Amino acid sequence: MTIAQIVLSDLHLGARDSLLTHVNDSDEIADGPSEVLTAFADGLRETLRERPKPQLVLLGDALDLGLSPFGDVSKSFLQLIDAFFPEGGHEVFRREIVYIAGNHDHHIWRMAQDHGFIASLQAGDIPGDLEYVTSITGPPAHRCRLMESLIAHRPHMAGATVSIAYPNWGLADGNTGRAVVMHHGHYLDGMYRALSSLRGFLENGEARPETMQQLEAENGPWIDFLWSDLGSAGEIGGEAGSLYATMLSAGASHDFAESIARRITGGLNSKLGINPKMQLKYGITLDNLIRASVDLTAGRAAERQRDGYGHVLGEAEIEDIGWYLGTPVANQLREELGELPRELSFVFGHTHKPFQDELMVEGYTLPVGVFNTGGWVLDEPTLMPVQGCSAVLVSDDLEVASLRLFNDPTDGAMSPVRVEGSGRVSRLADEAGAAVERAASHWADFSHIVHKRIVEEADKRVRRMLDISNEAHREAAE
Repeated sequence: MTIAQIVLSDLHLGARDSLLTHVNDSDEIADGPSEVLTAFADGLRETLRERPKPQLVLLGDALDLGLSPFGDVSKSFLQLIDAFFPEGGHEVFRREIVYIAGNHDHHIWRMAQDHGFIASLQAGDIPGDLEYVTSITGPPAHRCRLMESLIAHRPHMAGATVSIAYPNWGLADGNTGRAVVMHHGHYLDGMYRALSSLRGFLENGEARPETMQQLEAENGPWIDFLWSDLGSAGEIGGEAGSLYATMLSAGASHDFAESIARRITGGLNSKLGINPKMQLKYGITLDNLIRASVDLTAGRAAERQRDGYGHVLGEAEIEDIGWYLGTPVANQLREELGELPRELSFVFGHTHKPFQDELMVEGYTLPVGVFNTGGWVLDEPTLMPVQGCSAVLVSDDLEVASLRLFNDPTDGAMSPVRVEGSGRVSRLADEAGAAVERAASHWADFSHIVHKRIVEEADKRVRRMLDISNEAHREAAE
């Protein structure tokens, strides 16, 4: 059995609170990979030694375009390339990377849509509209010009490609009835389906779309407008840089939702000439509707976030996974495959809370194996108990397992890196687990370095918060 793909998500390259972003003493992006990234690459390299190189799948929010400047993100992406594909050294992955955009890097997909439309024009065709989604199965047809242009800065990487799929990409085997579907996870979150909620209200109908095409057509512009390009938005981008603190504070999250609503209504008025006080129905104005919708998405999501750090999935999250896999994903799989796969595994990230489990989803014969990648971001002031990171492994016969990398240290100790399955019998979990054991010394070094970085960053953030608090008290006293 061969590990064919390794899935990483929520790297947030370029963000200062990402464990993978390497900055110097002046808080500027440094040359070369960080100590954590180097140790991670070494652990993978030793684990995969004498095995065929797997494909790297970046499952959204790999680039922190939502909150970090494009230049910082670009330099940090090259840190990743230098770690995984060192000049003159052993490369960890094949040179054909697959990128599935998320909410913070939705702009990558938006650029691919534009390039695809222009390519059709140059070929003599005039499409009816942009291509909203790609097929789940089959090789991705779009290429990421941004990342390929960055890779061109490393001449030894000539010929490397980055292909884009959105919002899902997967693999299917008709002989075994197995399939794997990968999605960043933002469409499992009501905050990113806000315009579908608006449409449902106006039509007095179902707010959750039936098809992937409808889901992206309704909500893609919303994601790109507010969530995917704040890194180039100057001051407002910086103000949104500490979402953990915002979500954890009821007052701050209310103010955050209000600021979102003001930005939307102000933009509609100044850029499109739409009066936010215009009447819709039942005496409700556009301004009323937008504020209510934002409260039902951003505001309620903040409440779930405050209540949800003690567990990986709540009832609402399980229901959303069931809808997503049972309706838009199922409809697209039936179109592409003719029927639903007998055995489905679903891989997502977004929540920064790694886990693996099985869930019953209507329409599927067997329980669906569900794997979350977690993330590499340090939420302030440090990780919460269920937060952490994993890399998801996919074999050539579409078995899936989780390489559990780290969680919040318990009593000052890190759990060892290990491989875990979803509960079903898995040759992949057994064989990959044995390979990780053989590389135990490398992974122990990785755990030590991650723990050290978490503690250092936590201390730094606590001091920063105390400085801000003391300054606020001084100003209030004056």
